[in-house]
Amino acid sequence: MNEYQWFLEARPVAAGVNELRASWEFGAGHEFERLTMRFRSVLDPNYLAEKLALGIRAAALKGWQDDDVHDLYDWLHEGVNECVGTSMVRGKYRVGFLLCEMTCATVSRTEVITEARTTLTDTALDGASLNAGGET
Repeated sequence: MNEYQWFLEARPVAAGVNELRASWEFGAGHEFERLTMRFRSVLDPNYLAEKLALGIRAAALKGWQDDDVHDLYDWLHEGVNECVGTSMVRGKYRVGFLLCEMTCATVSRTEVITEARTTLTDTALDGASLNAGGET
């Protein structure tokens, strides 16, 4: 088996959350490749940024520092907030050795699908190599 996934599909109990899924993907040698979390919910930037940031934090991926959650929350909040009045927002953000990609797509006037993908990286967004501390 070269590749496999752990898949979680939860039955949401929070008001306004219609779908919640998470997928951990692994490749050759059981190396972690990607964590994807997806919400279909009301457009609530505070709630979505908090849950996505805490989900990435809980995954405790290589190189994660607990203080990273604050900057990640701010970035996610800004991205989801930009979805207000638009049809879709996409962005990339790197924290340490983690590359986070976020998509927020409008389903209706009050509902969005928000997805955050996190992968391990050894390069900055501009392609520069990272040192042992996750810095350029």
